[in-house]
Amino acid sequence: MKTRIISGTIGVVIFLFLILKGGALLAAAVGLLVALGTWELSRIAEAAGIRLYFPLLLVVNLLYVLTQALMLNGHAFAHGGLEGLFSVAILIFSFLLHLKQGISREVLLSILFHLFTLVYPGILFTYTLWLRAFPESYGWKLLLLAFLVIWGSDTGAYFIGSAWGKTPLAPQISPRKSVEGALGGVCTGVLAGVLCALFFKLPFFWTVGTSLLASIGGELGDLFESLLKRIAGVKDSGSFLPGHGGVLDRFDSAFFALPIVYYLAWLII
Repeated sequence: MKTRIISGTIGVVIFLFLILKGGALLAAAVGLLVALGTWELSRIAEAAGIRLYFPLLLVVNLLYVLTQALMLNGHAFAHGGLEGLFSVAILIFSFLLHLKQGISREVLLSILFHLFTLVYPGILFTYTLWLRAFPESYGWKLLLLAFLVIWGSDTGAYFIGSAWGKTPLAPQISPRKSVEGALGGVCTGVLAGVLCALFFKLPFFWTVGTSLLASIGGELGDLFESLLKRIAGVKDSGSFLPGHGGVLDRFDSAFFALPIVYYLAWLII
């Protein structure tokens, strides 16, 4: 527990600095985390019996992050639709790599998993940059709101579930998660959002609704990653942060919560 608290605190401080700083430093950090997440997901796939071509995944995911960062900073590629372009590219290249492997369900599953790895973590975690790119009076506040809600929800679910959790939430996926912990996590996530609304003068009712949906999305993201690990038979996705596991373990909630905050933010901006 001591190692978990110390490493978690250091990680939060560094990430808060990157949120406030934004720009190239945040983009570089996102690129690094996407690269590590891609590596972890490829190892999970291999443990589940799915063969992936990691170099292809790494190049495509990093190119996607780079083009998004350039677009948001007003350089080249200043147009939308890149998700479709990269999806087609990874499908084509993964198909070509499998051409001589015959016709089987395993080949199809491998090709589709290449596409999935572009989305998760590539596209989903890049919403960090999209949120930060909102007008300066909102960008860093929205990104900070998203992560404070996520962290508040995770913390509340852990402690409330440990103290009062009795009803299994999804025992086949994650036996230790409880309904009481999930409800407690939603409450603490919304509370974190309310505090943000009061401190940063964000629209109150919008923040409450967004925090509620982001908390629920974050908990579903946590369960989804647990499903991936359960299928592969692994405990942690990696060892990126001592006491917390890998990048996917630490940011699984963010993958689902960040897009929710991003699209809801358009209602007020």
